[in-house]
Amino acid sequence: MDIKISQHKNTLSFDRISRVLSFIHSNLNAQLTLEDIAKKSCWSRWQLQRVFQAETGMTVANYVRELRLSQAAEALLDTSERIIDIALNLGFNSEISFSRSFKNMFGASPSQYRKAGQRVGLKKPIGMTKSFEPIASSALRFVEVRIDTKEAFVVKGLKTEISGLFSLSPDFAQKVPQLWSLLESELRSEDKASLSAVGVIDMTQANFDGTNIRYWAGVEQQTLIPLALGIALDGSISKQLEIMTVPAQTYAVVKHKGIISDLPHTLSWFLLNWLPNSGYRGVDGYELEIYPKDFDIVGTNSEMEYWVPIIKV
Repeated sequence: MDIKISQHKNTLSFDRISRVLSFIHSNLNAQLTLEDIAKKSCWSRWQLQRVFQAETGMTVANYVRELRLSQAAEALLDTSERIIDIALNLGFNSEISFSRSFKNMFGASPSQYRKAGQRVGLKKPIGMTKSFEPIASSALRFVEVRIDTKEAFVVKGLKTEISGLFSLSPDFAQKVPQLWSLLESELRSEDKASLSAVGVIDMTQANFDGTNIRYWAGVEQQTLIPLALGIALDGSISKQLEIMTVPAQTYAVVKHKGIISDLPHTLSWFLLNWLPNSGYRGVDGYELEIYPKDFDIVGTNSEMEYWVPIIKV
């Protein structure tokens, strides 16, 4: 009974926050105030701030500002509009205040960002999916997506061939954990403590039926090593481990929270719901699983990121 009541409250909260999010997304170009948004939520301004931050991890003001600045960044790359016009169209009072906020978020001025020509740090509207954990199978969950560019980097690790999420006989759920377990036994203790764990899913040679996918379990090297010279230059690579270079790519970065076995459900939501309406298209490149050093595969509050290569439509 307690679980049902909790789930009911969770659903009501998510429904209200979803309406708030829809209102924000539809009115980003307007002069939105916290009072305007609170009226749409049936909460006071303080209550809205408290619930919104509890559910999304962000304040209302920061969420609105980051979305507006991300829209501005896309306009800088996709149009020849003047910076002042972009700023005014997105509700900023002046080019000076816009440029200051822009640099605080992206670490570069609007003109520098436009000149660099790379999609970096773009926040996208939060989506909503379900958790498939056995204890709370109907629980709802907000999912964050951003657009980012990552330069080429080197991974050392182990690889295997898998059948993916949409194949007729997916086997990744068995093979991938086995590969990570084997990597754990091969890595030196200092590598485990200092290097970031990354899974690389090579889709460049994958078949249309979801087979012939190469999966790498590895750690990211701190410096880019020429592939032909990698073994000679990096003495920490054992005879059992191989190296690969992942090329520079632009990604949609999906944040997954919860047990790792739920990741396929988050990816299904991303591929079937978010991507078709995003203005971006997936490409057959190298997908990434980025794990923090303290990641717990069975932790319900653990967070990792899945990076999907994309191009602007």
